[in-house]
Amino acid sequence: MRRFARIHPDKINAIQAKQIDQIALKIAWTEMHVQAEEEMTRLADSQPDMPIGVAFVDVHGRPGWIGDDPTLNIHYPCIYGCLPTVHVGDDQSF
Repeated sequence: MRRFARIHPDKINAIQAKQIDQIALKIAWTEMHVQAEEEMTRLADSQPDMPIGVAFVDVHGRPGWIGDDPTLNIHYPCIYGCLPTVHVGDDQSF
């Protein structure tokens, strides 16, 4: 994704509300991707039993990053989507 993500300049020009620096946008995107990859690697190295393909949510179902908030709960994907509403306290299991 980092190397091959491309947006045609005409598409950006058609939807922009302000002038967008495409080079700065690509640099920012790449930096965000690298940071996310480093965080995921750090988590995998420090907690090898952590399941993959899950989301982390608070008690209200809002997503977050477990590296920033270790109180988050693991939320597994389901047939309703990767991040459906989490109902706390009811007996439904997804």
